[in-house]
Amino acid sequence: MRKKQTESLDAAEQRRRAEKILSKRKKETTPPEASDMDIRRLFHELEVHQIELEMQNEELIKARAELEATLREYTNLYDFAKVGYFTLDRTGKILQVNLKGAHLLGVERTNLKMRRFGQFISPDSFLSFNAFLKKIFENRSKETCEVTLLKEGNEPLYLEIEARISENEEECRAVAEDISARKRVEQELRYMSMHDALTGLYNRGFFEEEMARLERGRQFPISIVMADVDHLKKTNDHEGHIVGDTLLKRVAQVLTATFRTEDIVARIGGDEFAVLLANADVKAVETALHRLQHIIQEHNAAYAGVPLCLSFGASTAEKPAPLANLLREADENMYRAKRGHDVSD
Repeated sequence: MRKKQTESLDAAEQRRRAEKILSKRKKETTPPEASDMDIRRLFHELEVHQIELEMQNEELIKARAELEATLREYTNLYDFAKVGYFTLDRTGKILQVNLKGAHLLGVERTNLKMRRFGQFISPDSFLSFNAFLKKIFENRSKETCEVTLLKEGNEPLYLEIEARISENEEECRAVAEDISARKRVEQELRYMSMHDALTGLYNRGFFEEEMARLERGRQFPISIVMADVDHLKKTNDHEGHIVGDTLLKRVAQVLTATFRTEDIVARIGGDEFAVLLANADVKAVETALHRLQHIIQEHNAAYAGVPLCLSFGASTAEKPAPLANLLREADENMYRAKRGHDVSD
């Protein structure tokens, strides 16, 4: 009802303005001769109607200009946004994409239409993306996921995608943001939380976490090797801490070269190192220690600086047992070997 009243008022206002314009025009021109009042009235109505049409045309031209300006602004916002905009169908086909989205995928926008978004995703993200797409259409709610894009010859590109189903429920609108920088920071922080800053080996905290994990598992027999750098304090005092630090890095190199990739090699103290070996019995540890001695000899022969000398001890648990006790036994065996080195020196 109120809408009809508003439309009636607008029409009345338009009529009033047209009458005013016509009155002004009549003052400027001489009206045609008329034989009777009906002709005059008809002529008057036609003139008013013409003016109304002219006014309506002006309003339409103005509205069209405003609409075109709004469309240009929207297009600029869409195309030159700092995030990627995608319209996807239920199967993940790309129906629309802005310039940033095309840049993220590394393909010209004209070559993206009707291609599946999933073909640009790395295999480790594919299942999670498909589950994400399915939830959007099934739950009709806003969903978020993280994916890794395939970027041949470049570092992985990480995207955070947020999407919601459209009004027709046959498409979804997705916003994709490049979070690679954030991911690299997260990975660096995670690496730092697990590794020793000087040697790059695992740190004590991670070593103890792995001990707890293996203790609960079924990978027995488990062995632990402890190693200590002989005469590190003397090296620091006489040669300087830079040489001492280099010595510790050399220890890390020979330990990494000796043990298996799956073994946990860690620096757990100033000059103390430990190795956690799952599925390794006494014979396997003896073989590894023999290999370690051989690698140290080769290393010292090729290195002109301070020779590398290690004391080490080992302990093995054939059946499930507290690994803290195993670590303590290996440490005691290592210190017995170290006392033997000190006596021989």
